[in-house]
Amino acid sequence: METPAWNIESEYPSIESKSYLADWETLASAVKQIESGVISLKGKLEKPDAVSIAKVQELFMIAEKSSILLGNLYTYLNCLLSVDATDSAAKSKASELEVLGSKFSQAMTPLSIFIKRCDEKTFKELLTKPELKAYEFTWSQQRLQAANLLSENEETLLEGLSITGHNAWGNLYTDLSGKMKVTLRYPDRTEEVGLAKAHSLTRTSNELDRKVAWHGIQEAWTTHQETAAAILNALAGWRHEVNQKRSHTKPVHFLDQPLWDNRISKETLDAMMTACHNNIQDIRKAPLLMAKVMKKKQLDPWDLLAPSPVAGSSSAISFADGAKLIADSFGEVSKDMSDFVNMMVKNNWIEGRVLPNKTTGAYCTGFPKSLEPRVYMTYMGSNSDVSTLAHELGHAFHSWVMKDLPYSQLNYPMTLAETASIFAETVLHDALVKNAKTFEEKVEFAWNDIEGAMALLINIPTRFAFEKRFYEMRQDRVVNAQELRELMDKTWSEWYGPTLSKNDDLFWAHKLHFAIAGLSFYNFPYTFGYLFSLSIYARRKELGDKFMKTYVDILRDTGRMSAEDLIMKHLGEDIRKPQFWQKSIDVVKEKIANFEKLVQ
Repeated sequence: METPAWNIESEYPSIESKSYLADWETLASAVKQIESGVISLKGKLEKPDAVSIAKVQELFMIAEKSSILLGNLYTYLNCLLSVDATDSAAKSKASELEVLGSKFSQAMTPLSIFIKRCDEKTFKELLTKPELKAYEFTWSQQRLQAANLLSENEETLLEGLSITGHNAWGNLYTDLSGKMKVTLRYPDRTEEVGLAKAHSLTRTSNELDRKVAWHGIQEAWTTHQETAAAILNALAGWRHEVNQKRSHTKPVHFLDQPLWDNRISKETLDAMMTACHNNIQDIRKAPLLMAKVMKKKQLDPWDLLAPSPVAGSSSAISFADGAKLIADSFGEVSKDMSDFVNMMVKNNWIEGRVLPNKTTGAYCTGFPKSLEPRVYMTYMGSNSDVSTLAHELGHAFHSWVMKDLPYSQLNYPMTLAETASIFAETVLHDALVKNAKTFEEKVEFAWNDIEGAMALLINIPTRFAFEKRFYEMRQDRVVNAQELRELMDKTWSEWYGPTLSKNDDLFWAHKLHFAIAGLSFYNFPYTFGYLFSLSIYARRKELGDKFMKTYVDILRDTGRMSAEDLIMKHLGEDIRKPQFWQKSIDVVKEKIANFEKLVQ
């Protein structure tokens, strides 16, 4: 299949190019400028005068430009390493950039502490500079964490140790998964493929391919399960230790940082998870109906990402056809969304090749200098691949409609990021179901809907429950690989119930989201985004011509409001109450009921 290679050379022709080296030198020079500027302020920030405040403002302006360059260089190197995890030159440059980035963060530590601790009068003075006014929300959020700050020396030390501390463990996982080979043991032959291709095979219509790939992935990660367990334990242990140190004034719980990162309260998270748990019996009908269509009593674990066995067409969907399908679907909601997809394809801003050393997964990224997005995945033509492409294009559209906003307002939380991506999937699936002509097409497209419901209302809560219990256990001791397998097995049983023939007890190892150094609990935002996007989409008829404007207004506010305030402003709803989430789950239950009637 012909799949696209993304164009990142428009940003930097290579890591040896003049433009790359120029940005590197500019960034390195700016870091030194900030370092010397901070030294000049030593002893002057406790009671700052007008001159000191002006200097702080100047340094934050330099810091913003530095952040843009740092992000640009990082995105470029990450793109190179995603396509080829064995690229030694890119790995060396990434290591150098990590060191420079740490120096930047350490240089900014005293200024960050100052923002969090200064009195209200000084804070207002800082915001009088027009270029910094846009930071008011971001800095106000940071000031909420003032009570848990360590001393300046301790904060700087923590930042410096992060490279060889928890960041190193995340890098190890990326390196391991990028190089890992999976043995596919067919009855008549044996093949060796990269991990990314093996994962893609678990999404194909051929059950033998899915089964062989699933067992191959299990075998590969069993070999490396002790390494994977060490990575998870090191990351969790680091976070526990930091939280303990920060608990000098008030206790810091391991969920506090993920909640802050996602700009939601614990009440909101509890309300959402309660709603999921209360409806689990109804949601379990989704995998049981899928099994029925497959002529099985239960789903096998290699069926969880399978396309519908009753399909309008058994052939793979070419990339061009998949992109057109998405553009046409988006066009039913907004011409701007449709045009955006066509632009992404035309500009070669999508990576979809099958390559031996590609890293697993799919993501959307962007270059802060040009404000151009890029989408990364391994495209093999399944329905799931088309949904994934729509998902990532939803992320890209989100950033695109915000590109004229101040830099400080472009950073939105994952909860609201996943709202945009899953909204895009919802638009695709709704259009496909509505336009389906044959019985096979109706089953095929409705299947995608309930498969998504199972993933986001069973699998994601399973991940959250597992990670929460793991963190509770890790407070006392290291949790070994066998214990992690047992914990995952137990958690799957609690959420999936009798719907599966076998649990995936190695899911904690092969799901990269558990091994991200920069953040923990990379799970519940997906469920948030799914249910919130359904709530938005349900208002399409009610809002009529105003619908798309309302949606874009929501997206544009995601970098300058908490999730609770955002939804209250635009939808007039209180997301701290389970009733908000129940309304969206009722929509899902209706989809499942319709699928049940369809496949009787």
